[in-house]
Amino acid sequence: MTVMLQDLSVAIQVAFGLLALATLADWVRHRDAQRTYLVLALVFLALVVLIGPNAGHFGVGPQVITDVALVIFLFSGYFLLLFRDSLIPLGASARAIITVGIAIVGAVGIVAGLPSDPGVVHTPFQVVALSAVVATWIVCVAEPIFRLGRASIGRPAVEGSRLRALSLGYAGLIVVVVVGTVASSITQNEGVVFATDIVALLVVPLLYASFSPPVWLRRLWSQPEEDEFRRALHDLLLYSPDRASLAERALEWSTRLVGGAGAFIVDSDGSILVARGITVEEAAQHAAHAPASHSTLVLPLELEQGRGSMTIVAGPFTPLFGQDEVFRLRQYAGSITAGLDRVSLTDRLAALEKAKSEFLNIASHELRGPMTVIKGYLTMIAAGSLGDLPSKTKSVLPLLIAKSDEVTSLLEQMIEASRLEDGRMALKKERSDITELTHAAIENLRPLLSDHELKVEMPPRPVWADVDPDRFQMVVRNLVSNAVKYSPSGARVLVRIKPNGTQATLSVIDDGIGIASEDQPRLFKRFGRIESKATAHTSGTGLGLWLSREIARMHDGDLTVESEPGRGSTFSLELPLDRG
Repeated sequence: MTVMLQDLSVAIQVAFGLLALATLADWVRHRDAQRTYLVLALVFLALVVLIGPNAGHFGVGPQVITDVALVIFLFSGYFLLLFRDSLIPLGASARAIITVGIAIVGAVGIVAGLPSDPGVVHTPFQVVALSAVVATWIVCVAEPIFRLGRASIGRPAVEGSRLRALSLGYAGLIVVVVVGTVASSITQNEGVVFATDIVALLVVPLLYASFSPPVWLRRLWSQPEEDEFRRALHDLLLYSPDRASLAERALEWSTRLVGGAGAFIVDSDGSILVARGITVEEAAQHAAHAPASHSTLVLPLELEQGRGSMTIVAGPFTPLFGQDEVFRLRQYAGSITAGLDRVSLTDRLAALEKAKSEFLNIASHELRGPMTVIKGYLTMIAAGSLGDLPSKTKSVLPLLIAKSDEVTSLLEQMIEASRLEDGRMALKKERSDITELTHAAIENLRPLLSDHELKVEMPPRPVWADVDPDRFQMVVRNLVSNAVKYSPSGARVLVRIKPNGTQATLSVIDDGIGIASEDQPRLFKRFGRIESKATAHTSGTGLGLWLSREIARMHDGDLTVESEPGRGSTFSLELPLDRG
């Protein structure tokens, strides 16, 4: 048993020595005040563990060794408290009182002359001094346990896990010192000593994981955030309304993933797009003067308009910016870049759409006046109001009037499209006979139908529906004029109205070029036109069918198409009937 206890004692010394060396190596890589306090605390604790069993090998009196060990012991607790102070400040007054208190307790312990041999009976004064030393150290270490644990409540997963790990690490130190050192000094029972040594040895890996969390532990901390992040990434990238909103939400997730205290994104023009956890002015200073370091992580954003960057600033509760964090954030930065470019592209497309709509609105209104004058004079000329004309001139007037009507119809489409986009289209419904409205719409197109065989099939009785007469006729003119445009000269065009229960179907059937099934969805899109050799010389705005379907749906109906290339097309307008 004695040999085993000796081996355990050596193992504890080695373990604490390795813990101190590992912490020291971490400090060499990432030098800051936090790690300085931590490395001093753990190095002093390791010295306490090493000095105790080897006091006789230093060549000086045992009392000197005991006094040095006492001072080192108190210093370890003091630096652990300063480490806590670097995370959550104590305040200048509290720090000064604690410093003076530790100095007084240390002086009392030295004056008491605590014996180096735990088997020696202590005087009452020595008992009080030893109790004061241990109590002071415990207060320095125990207070952070509760303070850090309480601070972890309500924090993001990574920061909360970091604080809880630190709290657990402080608790482990108390276990090592109080259970291991004090208990073994009170009793010489080998079973108790063996148990406390085993506990001390097992706590050492816990201390290392708590104060210098490895990659796998940091990844485990961030796992809850990553699971939620994956669910939110789709919405983040696809549905953010503008670049600033996307960047703000992106920074929120960036800091949550690694426990950063602040972050900001620099746009391609060098301006601060958004900052989180720090002010815009502080972000500008970081961007201008602070290169990437252990406390600042800078990730490039290869934006379409130029290079930007995302910077994560570490805070007191940030575990570490290791290779794993850099790799995950670099992947995330790629998604942020794609999202920002997507919003920029969407904004540009929206601006283009707005400009196009404004142009259509202005152009259609400006052209409608002149076209009305032209149509009026053509009508007067055809009626002979301006004098007699040669027969050849008279023969072309109907075609000119029809073409002016066609241009006017196109202008009407442009105006109606603008109203529809702006939400200003209001139907003026009234109970109407759609057969009569269809005949009136066709009559306006008669001059354009001279080269085609038009056939109309309608019921002998009126077909009543609650429609806007002008908009209904616009749809009929669009469908019939399209049938004429895309059919060869002499081809048949059939217009059929067929009541069917609670609705009526107006079909326009042609023997034209037809439409491939993969092209048909594009027909009803705004400015949707099918580009091919057969349609290259056919005029149109690409608004007619889109507008016609929207008007049909505003009437609680629909507009559909059935077609095959080379076999013509059938466009069907379905409307609910009025049974009143």
